[in-house]
Amino acid sequence: MINVGVICEFNPFHNGHKILFDRIRAHFAPEQVCIVCIMSGNYVQRGSVALFSKYKRAEIAVDVGADLVLELPFPWSASYAQSFASAGVYIADGLKVIDYLAFGSESFDSEYISECARLLVSDEFENALSEKVKQEKNSACRYATLREETFFELFSKKLPTRPNEILALEYHAAIDRLGSSVKPLLIRRDTDFSASESRRLIASDDTERFLEMIPVEVGEKTLDASRFAQNLPDAALILFLAFADPETLAESPEMSFDLASRLVNAAKNGKYTRLQDLLSAVSTKKYTDSRIRRAINFSYLSVRRSDIETMPEYTSVLAFSDVGRSLMRSVSKKAEITVLSTKSAHNKLSDKVAVQYEISQRADRAFSFCGRLSDSEGNKPYAKS
Repeated sequence: MINVGVICEFNPFHNGHKILFDRIRAHFAPEQVCIVCIMSGNYVQRGSVALFSKYKRAEIAVDVGADLVLELPFPWSASYAQSFASAGVYIADGLKVIDYLAFGSESFDSEYISECARLLVSDEFENALSEKVKQEKNSACRYATLREETFFELFSKKLPTRPNEILALEYHAAIDRLGSSVKPLLIRRDTDFSASESRRLIASDDTERFLEMIPVEVGEKTLDASRFAQNLPDAALILFLAFADPETLAESPEMSFDLASRLVNAAKNGKYTRLQDLLSAVSTKKYTDSRIRRAINFSYLSVRRSDIETMPEYTSVLAFSDVGRSLMRSVSKKAEITVLSTKSAHNKLSDKVAVQYEISQRADRAFSFCGRLSDSEGNKPYAKS
């Protein structure tokens, strides 16, 4: 059996994800493959709550071909690309059963991405980037832009810039930093299916086109679950910002004093009733919409910089097939991180894991305010029969 990890969000699961599964299995034919997904919890990287709950998204993934779905917990699930990728790789490595980590990329140049990743983790680059950030501390440049410029100046190479290429690069780099034995497996991404387009279609109530994006066997289940999704009440978040102290707010990850002051002043203005309107007024080239959303999440959920600078020492089982159930027996014997599979296990955590778990629980409690759940919604691992 070959165990292949996939770090993902499935927000929602669409036909492109199914094609990824199919191509992973085809790559190893006729070997047996177990697909282990490390999936974002109820908060996702773009800084918003997921379209619907982690348990329902995991259930759908297993129905379509995943064998085991584990959680990439908050706050790492809602962090910037490097943190998101590093945490996912750390969990994959810590399970001690994953042979390959598969990921899609618009580019199929695995050697180029691998070479860029090797240079990215070099002392030469990290020292040069640190110096560049100090020099440009008060500039309007985004960190990503400074990183791209520094990389080109040093190595005369351009870093990948398309979304999935960026994550592919970060997965490679995280594996290198960790010295993991997990092997990267690049899978060509050449389809038009996208999670963002799927979300746009469901938001515009275009059911017919939405279902065309979703695997037919889970189309109705996905549609049913997504009908109950909504963001946290805008008024609550704007009120939180209006009463916040900029200096305290600035202590949160991805927040600066400048950004905190902009948010507080905009919220106190009183003319914004929609969070998106407030974000549009505050966002700049340096402060993107996603970064601001992530910074707000970390602030109201009391996440400290030290919380996100460490790696997750636990993961939770969200769903599994019969093959996944068998693998869990190996995981229980070999894993070097805590794997929570039952509610009773939550009462036996080490102090470090308990602190991390409580942060994730705060996020889940906030998620519960995002609208009622469907009648079929579960809050325990899904076992495919």
